[in-house]
Amino acid sequence: MVESLQINKVQVKEKLIVDTVAKMMHTEDFDFSPRATVNGNSLVFTSATNGEELGRIDLEDEMLEVANRDGFLDLKVKFDVAGIHGNLNKINPIIALGKGKKLPMSSWKTTIPIKFN
Repeated sequence: MVESLQINKVQVKEKLIVDTVAKMMHTEDFDFSPRATVNGNSLVFTSATNGEELGRIDLEDEMLEVANRDGFLDLKVKFDVAGIHGNLNKINPIIALGKGKKLPMSSWKTTIPIKFN
């Protein structure tokens, strides 16, 4: 289950694009089914499983116009799992390349419909 959904950025590039970070509770958690709703000028993300509100952000007039026109948005999600992603204290260099290892980051991009209230 999603612990929290942090909305980093909302932008318009021909369509509405929302960048988020989903903090998952544990490594074996696969329950993430976001739904988008526009209430007034707020974009609200809820969970399809239990209806719990995950995140909310106010949209500008141009963003609302694009959302009304298209009826969907592109959702970019980076998953952050407790115990896997964090600060790497010791960087182990890859001798052949002269670069250090990085922690893996799982990303996801999808198009979801917007429901209007």
